Amino acid sequence: MISNFKCPSSRVLFFAVGVLLLNLTFSARSQGANDSFFPLMAWDDVTDEATVQKMAECGINVIAFVPTNMLYACDKYHVKAIVFDPLVTPNWDKPFNSKPANEELPKLIKAVNNDPAVWGYHLKDEPDGNQFVELGKSAELVRKLAPGKWPYINLPPGMGGWYDTNYIDLFVKTCSPPIISYDNYAIGENVDFSYGFWANIWDVRDASLRNKVPFHTIVLTSAHFNYRIPTAADLRLQVYGSIVYGAKGIAYYKFCSKPLSILGAPDLGNFRMGPLDEFGEKTETWEHLRNLNRQIKNLSSVLLKLHSDDVYHVGDIPERNHGITTNSLIKGLEAGTQFIIGEFTHEDGSRWVMIVNKDLKNSAFCRPTFRKTYHHVQYLSPVTGKIAPFPNPWYALAPGQGVLLKLE
Repeated sequence: MISNFKCPSSRVLFFAVGVLLLNLTFSARSQGANDSFFPLMAWDDVTDEATVQKMAECGINVIAFVPTNMLYACDKYHVKAIVFDPLVTPNWDKPFNSKPANEELPKLIKAVNNDPAVWGYHLKDEPDGNQFVELGKSAELVRKLAPGKWPYINLPPGMGGWYDTNYIDLFVKTCSPPIISYDNYAIGENVDFSYGFWANIWDVRDASLRNKVPFHTIVLTSAHFNYRIPTAADLRLQVYGSIVYGAKGIAYYKFCSKPLSILGAPDLGNFRMGPLDEFGEKTETWEHLRNLNRQIKNLSSVLLKLHSDDVYHVGDIPERNHGITTNSLIKGLEAGTQFIIGEFTHEDGSRWVMIVNKDLKNSAFCRPTFRKTYHHVQYLSPVTGKIAPFPNPWYALAPGQGVLLKLE
């Protein structure tokens, strides 16, 4: 779990919400989750109860690497666990081998699968396509012995020419994942926001829709390498910028500002200002992330029922993306210069749009003009979780903030 630098493996967000894009996943339903369970994962390992508690207090509801002796703490603080066993998951720089994994998985599943905290079993982070056959064998065993639980695999970021279409399709065909999970970190010390983030998520969204498998995104919450300390605006744009494309879960790398204690992960040296600092104390980032997680939870019951129809940019158009078209529900905005707009259909047939302010420094009034007349435009408040008439022209979006509108 190291980073997009193709160095020690980069976060594994393979917890999933389902096999259907228009609904909660079978995996979530089978474990008694309700229609508002939107996975907010700490892509990190835990070795003590205090860390689990601080994660839960921040709004985290899934943890990516949980040893069996920490399941009691997950139960106590109502956090779901991706179970980690070093006999199943190899070190970050080693290929996956199904033979030892499949010898261990039956014993592991028998021992812990009935624990209410168990959400899935960690298999591998950032595998190349040559490992899919081996991973598919173990994923199939998890599905057989632990129906509804995730065989958790996280894909690497699309680099250079972005994903070859066949890469994700081959992953889905070979491993039958409940979700497509991948990581991409957009905020560098000398970069406002990498436009590669938008090209990458465009390809993942496309593969998600094509294969009818929901996708989850892992975003950056701790400075390291040449990634900067995330601001509140950085966090908002990464999260709302994922949801506007239709992401059905978010994970955070890393929650603790220190190397993983597993996977043979090396000390990167400059981890800092994650939600928990190097000594396990809460930081300003923890406060920002708790605020953001509260917002997403207030939107989650609707987000999980939305099907992504289109997404487009206003202002600069990133590679592989497009701007407003003659078929877009929104034909323009009367204020602001940089936005992302997602169009959705709810499972009840209603139409929704999300508008995200892409500017990391300046707030912008949200004043959309629609291609047709709507009798009612309402917004789902991220503060109250209630729907109300949209207060146009007064509603403004903070840097990186999004708003979800219902059109009638």
